[in-house]
Order: sequence, then C-alpha cells, then structure tokens
Amino acid sequence: MLTQYRKNQRKIAMGLLSFHESLKDQQHLLKEIDTYEGDDRYQLYCYYDDNSDNVQGVVGVSQLEDQEIVLHDISLNPSYRGEGISFTMMDELQAMYPNQKIIGTPATSAFLAKWQEHKRG
Repeated sequence: MLTQYRKNQRKIAMGLLSFHESLKDQQHLLKEIDTYEGDDRYQLYCYYDDNSDNVQGVVGVSQLEDQEIVLHDISLNPSYRGEGISFTMMDELQAMYPNQKIIGTPATSAFLAKWQEHKRG
C-alpha cells in the first residue's frame, strides 16, 4: 500500500533513495529529500506490504500543470526485488492519479516503459 511520506520516515526514505546511482553522494541525496519535503509540487510515497510494517520502497513524483505527473524516483529494498512489487507500486500510483498520465525522466523512462509493457500484458 502506498502512503504519503512523513518526515519521521526521512532516514528510511534516504536509505532507499541512496540505491540510485545519481544519489550516492550525500549532498545530492539531501537535496532530493529536501525537495520532496519542501516543494508542494513534489510528492514522495512509501510502500508497505499489507503483512508488514516495514517500508519496502519509495516512489517520488511531481505534478505538472497539465494532466501529467513525472516519475522522478522509484526505489525498492533489494531484498524485495524481482517479486513484481515495483509494478504494484506503479499500479497503485496510477490509481491515485487516475486522470493523469505518468511520464518519466531520463533516469526513470526505461523502468516506466517496462511497467507500461507489463500493463499491456
């Protein structure tokens, strides 16, 4: 289940975001998390499995003026990779924004294409 990020989850979210190659540097990571906390156009969501209290992944998006949201970050705890959880996270994200198209960044567009292909079956 995707839930709105809360500041008391900062260390967990930073840990998950640090798996991104571009966010290995502490300064970039702090800037990224500060953007999610300080800019109303940016939203960070934490993913929990229904059977666990542990955050398994995070998804970060921003809202555009038109009917699009931008997928900036998606990160999953390595122990949960390969189980289709990232696609479940994206399905839930789309359900949260049913009338909007999700577009990618250079860093997320390849994953987004895989998810869209998965949706088509």
